[in-house]
Amino acid sequence: MAVAYLAFDIKNMKNVLFLLIFLAVGAKAQYEILPFGDVKRTPIREMKFTDVTGSPYLYDFWSKGKVVLKNGKKYQNDSLKYNVLEDKLIFKNDDGALMYFAEPVTAFEFSGKELNPLRFINGLPAISGLTPDSYFQVIAEGKINLYKKIRKEINESKQYGSAVTNKSISTISNYYSYKEGTLAKITPNKKTISALFGITEDQLTDYTGKEKVDFKKDQDLYTLFKYLNH
Repeated sequence: MAVAYLAFDIKNMKNVLFLLIFLAVGAKAQYEILPFGDVKRTPIREMKFTDVTGSPYLYDFWSKGKVVLKNGKKYQNDSLKYNVLEDKLIFKNDDGALMYFAEPVTAFEFSGKELNPLRFINGLPAISGLTPDSYFQVIAEGKINLYKKIRKEINESKQYGSAVTNKSISTISNYYSYKEGTLAKITPNKKTISALFGITEDQLTDYTGKEKVDFKKDQDLYTLFKYLNH
């Protein structure tokens, strides 16, 4: 009996060990540590704007995040930056070299203590100079989605009587609704949103007044669309 019990116990331990290994492998398969097989091995040069004020990046610091590639692979990385001016995601490898992804990136997300999670996707219909490769920030999703497109532009100006050209990078943000396969540029306000959801402005005011919704804040727009999509 003792021998039989011992054999049974060892068998159970093996099963438990196999299960733990299987779960660990499965978790890793969801978001793997970024390998160099899916990136260009040639380092890129970071854009230096010595004569320009402003930054081409969404954030100047490197951020932790997750990446989804067109081939379906998912990775996580501790050093990501979104170059808004070029509309491209870059990362820094172990020796400090900057890299692009060889496989197209269809979605990425920034996370960490210094940031609230921000998710970006592409693959939306082309509209007003934007292509399916353009990245949009996801504000809210449901029957009607709300996205924000962030752009960076280099502006030039001269003071009167001066030969010196001043250059600066400005940020422009626009909002887009996505309903029944149609992407449309909108201005988030009571009139636009009530028409979008097929309700009256008075009906919308009941909620926005009670919740003190600020249409200029992404978090408030997220909460509003979540309520209306319910």
